[in-house]
Amino acid sequence: MMLEAFKQHKTIRHMTIGEEGYGQAGAIFRDEQDRIWLHLNGKISKRYAGNLTPLIRKTGDHPTAYDVDTSDIFTPFAARSHNLERHSDFICLDEELFVQKKTSTSYATHTVSRNPVPYGDILAPLFEIFMEPTILNEVLIRTSIPEVLRNEPPLSSGVILYGEGGTGKTALQKAIADVYQKAGAHSAELNVAALSEKYIGSLAHNLDAAIAAIVETSSKDGKPAFVFLDEATSLVMNTASHNSSGADYYQEAVDVLKKYIANYPDLVFSITTNADPETFDDTLIRDGRLAPVRIPVPGRHEKAGMWQFFIKKYNILDDISMENALQLADRIPMEKGAFISRFCKDYLARKKLAMETARAETGSLLDSLAAGHFVSLDSVKKQITLQTIMDDIGQSLENRPGKPARPVMGFVKKTAA
Repeated sequence: MMLEAFKQHKTIRHMTIGEEGYGQAGAIFRDEQDRIWLHLNGKISKRYAGNLTPLIRKTGDHPTAYDVDTSDIFTPFAARSHNLERHSDFICLDEELFVQKKTSTSYATHTVSRNPVPYGDILAPLFEIFMEPTILNEVLIRTSIPEVLRNEPPLSSGVILYGEGGTGKTALQKAIADVYQKAGAHSAELNVAALSEKYIGSLAHNLDAAIAAIVETSSKDGKPAFVFLDEATSLVMNTASHNSSGADYYQEAVDVLKKYIANYPDLVFSITTNADPETFDDTLIRDGRLAPVRIPVPGRHEKAGMWQFFIKKYNILDDISMENALQLADRIPMEKGAFISRFCKDYLARKKLAMETARAETGSLLDSLAAGHFVSLDSVKKQITLQTIMDDIGQSLENRPGKPARPVMGFVKKTAA
């Protein structure tokens, strides 16, 4: 029904003064400061299509001249303000722009109320996920994050997150699982390899038993459950994509999944895979069961956001500007998010090691410590600038496994005593 409603649509930015319509899901975003943003490339329709479709009205020529009825909608945290601010397609709706619909033709300005529930704390695991806002928003809706936060039954069955390795699928999946737990619901990871190895030829049986146990816990507590399977390609592929010897074996497990997806609405599933969506079992994704969502390689701005976040998280620098973060992003055009988080996590320790061993002729930390060459973290941080980070990124890339070994330790060359 919703797809039909938006076949005849226009974008919000092309609305005329006085025109109003219902915004599609994804037209409204909430940032980490609980502010609401309007996506100007979002679409509107004259037909109402559910409680995620707010009424939007264009009131004037000014770029922010929109009235939005927020009385009947709930939007989870979907993007960070600094990500939204740099895109001209998003505008922040100040409190005086929020309106409460009185009648079909009458509006009155009101101040948006702040939720008493600490949603920011519950959603904190998602703050480390850096993805294009519309993609992250789609995943949050499909995994029923709004309903979990409001203690309501899930509206969706879940997702199949696909894309090449290292794009953050697993991190996103685990962040959603943490949100479920923080919200008082349940989450459980099922390992396909472990379920297959428990007893030879019993994947379907073991999967059935594992999910049944989750259902029992969920039903007893009256809470939904998020069930996630990482790198479970064998459970999303159609029969033709398996080799003939394993087709029946895996198809039985797929049938188990379909049984629970169809009959247990309090279960929300997430499966990650590197497989081509053309190979997915059609019965898993049709009729709104599991929605395939492609997780792309992070772009330049997503990488910049990661640099800003992780440099501050691991106390490398107090903060860096977006301009500097973009320079760091440009330094690793072929790398993904895992490189950034790993580099920042290890950075101070590696710098400290390099400084402590710099005076030892042998390059040994033991020799250096025995000689009293101790270095404080404050001393290490005083040596760090944007340029030293840029230089050390280059050396880190050169010293990765598979590269020729270099006769240095840490990120800086050994200096003379």
